[in-house]
Amino acid sequence: MIRVTVPATSANLGIGYDTLGMAVSLYAHFTFERADELAITGCPEEFRNEDNLVYVSFVDALRAWGEEPFPVAIDISTEVPVARGLGSSSTCVVAGIMAAAALTGHTVDRAELVRIATEVEGHPDNVAPAILGGAVCSFTPEGGLPRCLRYEVSDRLRFLTVIPPYEVHTSDARKVVPQQVPLSTAVWQMGRIAGMTRGLETGDARLIADACDDRLQEPYRRALIPDYDDIRRECLAGGAATMWISGSGSTLMAVTDDTIVAKFLQVRLQERFGACETLILTCDTEGAQIEYL
Repeated sequence: MIRVTVPATSANLGIGYDTLGMAVSLYAHFTFERADELAITGCPEEFRNEDNLVYVSFVDALRAWGEEPFPVAIDISTEVPVARGLGSSSTCVVAGIMAAAALTGHTVDRAELVRIATEVEGHPDNVAPAILGGAVCSFTPEGGLPRCLRYEVSDRLRFLTVIPPYEVHTSDARKVVPQQVPLSTAVWQMGRIAGMTRGLETGDARLIADACDDRLQEPYRRALIPDYDDIRRECLAGGAATMWISGSGSTLMAVTDDTIVAKFLQVRLQERFGACETLILTCDTEGAQIEYL
């Protein structure tokens, strides 16, 4: 039996649409062992079948290595909410691939994991930080493999994470984003992406705030999150440096370099937005892990 632990992720980090992502200290745990027939526990009944994303990823990885799929018993225990912009699908994809390697004796490095996970997930912005830890800027050269630039994130930073009780599906969030933008908007984004990564590395909350001024997707996606404006006002008034939509939402993530501010603000948000779950997270530096039981 093996256990795979995969961190949640926050994609985009406001300014880095489809390029930036960060692993955070919220985790999904999966156990796997060979079995006579497929058995999946720890998830709703409708997902306990061959279409479960964990098992689909497991099978895809086996076939990529020329292995025949075989039945396994999978148990899922996750802290990562579904369809809230915290990379729940990426945790499933990464876990399935890592389990396939472990149960067949394949040795794969993290670059190979990213390659296969990107093929399954369709883009690397969530799977790359889930595998590598830290903050990651990803892109795929024409006809090439994903390139991932990993950045350490200062341990001074706290990410106040507000999870509303409603979903925003990625497909819906993508529909509202313009497919063409002016050159001035592209230029606006480029310098700020560099500012964001530097601010995360150094723990410079002021630089992060100055950089986190997106014009590509947040102005359009905020309309899909009814609480966006109120939560943003509360976060900034309470001392947070800035706030972004995590992935496609509905989760919102505020940044501060002061633990006390984060704790006071968490209480304030819980009082005002009681239906939302509010967490204080840090950056996960290790990425996905595997252990034999």
